[in-house]
Amino acid sequence: MPVPRVSDDGTCITLDLHGASVSEAAVLTRKLLQKALSRGRGTVKIIHGSSTTTADTGRETIKSTLHALFDGGHPGVASVLRSDDYLLVALTPSTRKDTTPVTLRDLSPF
Repeated sequence: MPVPRVSDDGTCITLDLHGASVSEAAVLTRKLLQKALSRGRGTVKIIHGSSTTTADTGRETIKSTLHALFDGGHPGVASVLRSDDYLLVALTPSTRKDTTPVTLRDLSPF
């Protein structure tokens, strides 16, 4: 069974949410944004996967939850590019530069 993964090249942090529940994905995404901003990253890629349910079911998906999270704007976020499988988030430029890689442990809600 898949589990969420994080990779950080010092410029962009990628969070793959496959295996996370909707609530876990929301928490991980919020924490990722905080960490990325505090470490001076410019971009975050959030892989949510394709939604396999239809809008008429009324069931929340990771994709719909993340889109709603960014619909009202988010502090530190300059823009969001939406794709079928992922979000690419451009962060507000920062003078902070902490090259310590962000790991899943840094984001874990547990």
